[in-house]
Amino acid sequence: MKKAEEKISVSRRNVLKTATVVATLAVSSGIASNALAGTKDVSDISNTEELNYLPSPKQVKVAEGVLPLSGGAGLYYWDTGGDGPTVVLSHPGRGSALTWPYQQPVFSAAGFRVIAYSRRGYFGSPAGSADDTGNYADDLNALINHLNIEKFHILGLAAGGFSVSDYAVSYPKKLLSIVIVCSLFGLWDKNIDERLDFILPKSFGDLPPEFKELSPSYRWAHPEGVREWIKMEEKSRGDGIRHGQKAKSKITWKKFRSGNIPTFFIAGGADLYQPPSMMRAAAREVPRSQTLVVSEAGHAVQWEQPELFNRAVIKFFRKHS
Repeated sequence: MKKAEEKISVSRRNVLKTATVVATLAVSSGIASNALAGTKDVSDISNTEELNYLPSPKQVKVAEGVLPLSGGAGLYYWDTGGDGPTVVLSHPGRGSALTWPYQQPVFSAAGFRVIAYSRRGYFGSPAGSADDTGNYADDLNALINHLNIEKFHILGLAAGGFSVSDYAVSYPKKLLSIVIVCSLFGLWDKNIDERLDFILPKSFGDLPPEFKELSPSYRWAHPEGVREWIKMEEKSRGDGIRHGQKAKSKITWKKFRSGNIPTFFIAGGADLYQPPSMMRAAAREVPRSQTLVVSEAGHAVQWEQPELFNRAVIKFFRKHS
């Protein structure tokens, strides 16, 4: 009888232990609306192992071109082609169409037609005249029409989110879904912007790009990846001529919500620009949106932790294709 009671006691402890582990995983993953049920987040790691450093995978063959725009400007782009749903990638301010080596072959292998482009003045894209800078939405729409795309998914990282929000407000019917990564996406919100100014010192802009963009954990553990990122960032600057650009539309929460476009917010747990708390505040403004916080990652989540990032994004795109 005593042995039976001991077995029952051990069994109960195991059940409780299992339940505790499951609850911990659910909380630490930073996922809302069960967007990634079953996906393992890096915060699950409780031993001394580091995440593996992944060198850039072999890229698939792409069609490349430069779409001429008014005023001598142009948009460099690459396109994997294919018959699957289209995904357009909008790069950060410290990047270009070169930002996505970890996404291009993986998204393509998952069955998507993948397109990335450089905004005016970035790698491969002539800045054109300072008197004719165009706007985010119309530039992207010119490329979409040029490539004969009817509807597509769009992903914007950091400053690339500005193009996403402008397009979502200006041409909402063309979007299947939106992924916003580490970005307030060009929307001015007094409460959020004032807090952002509060957390960033005035000298922040003078810091090295890799310090601002990449997490300390990644920089310490993977210097090879940091060197690759620096090369990409320097090449992405193009010839250095850039005139700046504005949105086509005034972007407000009301306008963004009116499009009723499925939206996925992704934040880096160690992002100095847009911390998870700020991204969650943005997500609360968009009903039925989903969120993911990637532990230890900085402003360049797609570079630092591509396996988790790609798995999450692909699952979201498939859900809304």
